[in-house]
Amino acid sequence: MVYKPHERWRDEVGLDSGIFDTYELSDDLQELIESMRDDQPKIPYALEVECDSYWGNFEREFVAYSMGILDDVQMGIRHSEEELEMFWQEVFGRSHLDFEYALEHYVLLQDYLFETFQECDDWEQLTFYSIGWDTMHKEKRNVLKIQLAKPLDEYWEGIIILRMKEFFEKHIYEYMKDDTKLIGIRLLDQDDRVVKEY
Repeated sequence: MVYKPHERWRDEVGLDSGIFDTYELSDDLQELIESMRDDQPKIPYALEVECDSYWGNFEREFVAYSMGILDDVQMGIRHSEEELEMFWQEVFGRSHLDFEYALEHYVLLQDYLFETFQECDDWEQLTFYSIGWDTMHKEKRNVLKIQLAKPLDEYWEGIIILRMKEFFEKHIYEYMKDDTKLIGIRLLDQDDRVVKEY
């Protein structure tokens, strides 16, 4: 199993504390969050998915459709249920996994996805994906990064990369179809060097 901060996070902060407005955190909780963020190891690999639109409009739908899993941000509020169900029905012919169950039983989440503790907009969360804010502002590119513990094997590549490409052809919002295009998918190492282009 790869680096998973869930157990520490939930033990120290509390299972029901999945939603945080950063301006309402106590000093003690803010200090704990900072220490957890500082303790994180370097991300070994990342799938960088680049398109020509702002990812914040549809990143959860994309991740759910192509990977069948989302983080547990905003616990108790369900996101992208339709896309999660599509993935599990189309790929495995069954209903989608609850996140708690997936933590222990979904091989992709257990062995490949590399979660870190991040501040995203006004949320503090554990997640394996993030919008590349620095890239967007400095390089003027729109990228989503999926954090990986190791490169996907042939089996998972065959499922995930195909569905990532399919999303832009089949499932992007109707009003975005004409002006939202996939530019590229590439595997990066921990130094942001391109290992593989898809």
